[in-house]
Amino acid sequence: MHWIWSELTRSRGTTLHRWHGAARTRRSEGGIALLMVVTSLMLMTVLVTELNYAARVRLSMAAHTRDEAQAYHLAHTGFNLYRLLLVANAELAKNSTLQSASNAMGINLGDALWQYVPMISTGLMRMLLGTGGDVDTGMMQEFAQTGELDEEIVQASREESGGLFDDKAFLDFDGDFAAEVSDEDSKVNLAQLSKITSEEDLLNLEENLMALQVYSLMSGEEDDQWFYEQGIERWELIANLIDWMDADTERAWRSGGYEDSLYDDIEPPYLTKNADFDSKEEIRLVAGWNDDVFERYADQLTIYGSGKINVNTATDEVLCAVLKAFSETVYTDQQCEVTLTELAEYKTMSSFSEAENFVSYLETNLGYAPKENMKNYLTTRSEVFTVTSTGQVGQTMRTITAVLDFSKKTHGTIAYWRVD
Repeated sequence: MHWIWSELTRSRGTTLHRWHGAARTRRSEGGIALLMVVTSLMLMTVLVTELNYAARVRLSMAAHTRDEAQAYHLAHTGFNLYRLLLVANAELAKNSTLQSASNAMGINLGDALWQYVPMISTGLMRMLLGTGGDVDTGMMQEFAQTGELDEEIVQASREESGGLFDDKAFLDFDGDFAAEVSDEDSKVNLAQLSKITSEEDLLNLEENLMALQVYSLMSGEEDDQWFYEQGIERWELIANLIDWMDADTERAWRSGGYEDSLYDDIEPPYLTKNADFDSKEEIRLVAGWNDDVFERYADQLTIYGSGKINVNTATDEVLCAVLKAFSETVYTDQQCEVTLTELAEYKTMSSFSEAENFVSYLETNLGYAPKENMKNYLTTRSEVFTVTSTGQVGQTMRTITAVLDFSKKTHGTIAYWRVD
């Protein structure tokens, strides 16, 4: 009996051991399977998330590219509208009959059209079309402050503009554009300094009329104090502009030496260009014309045009520079102020048809003593314009800055083009 019991016990233990071993094996295999499932799910989650993110990024990039293209073409529309207006302006100026009649009424037809429309925007056009031209002062003020229009006016403008260009509504689109124009002939032209080439003119820079205009723009009680505090010699600034454009390597005016040495300490150093400016921003590269000096006078400076200043459109700062540069005697800030006040009153009633009339008015009515050839440096018509047009779709904006030259062709030539 004892032997039988022992065998049963041993057999039972073996069976239990095998059962527990099989159970452990099954649990181990089940844990591995669960781990593989969890890992697979994690990998699939990461993969799906990455694919979803990549898809959203591509969609966002595609939408942004679409908006950029639309914004660019809206900006181009603003530019084209102004080019059309400037072409019409040039054609009017060529009509001798209309020009004579307008001169008799004190209107300079060559500059009238673009000055009457200094800014074009979809907002203004929607306002005019959406209201049928019935725009009150309150509506204009609200638009000027907020830049927004009532949705009813916007919708009406989309519908009312449909008959202008066949079946396509001109203003039935998303986005906006705003464009403005300014003339370059109302500014002091730095490019004309390149004509100062003779040794005598370079040594006597203070007597050159083109250089005098630049110096006079930077003169006056406030400017004198500012340059004194900055420790900057203005005639040296003007000489550096000449050195940047002239063909030689010697410094102009009285400084002497090697002109490229001015740029040796700049990191990285560079050489003078010895050629004309390609853009107004290039002036910043000229020694001394750093951000402070450039930004102080940039709005009154240009590198485009013939160099003659339009006395009808020039700012007070430029007109004062002209008065100082071409006066036979020293012309003070106080004298400038009185003269500018008189000129402003005159321009409210009329404009100057010829440069000679402007000089004659100064002599006869204001006791101004001009230099003999003053009229040769002035004009009463602008031929070079800067058009700045910005298109916007959503939060995406593109800006076109273009300079149009109408001095040779009625339709104008593009002298500068930049897209931001």
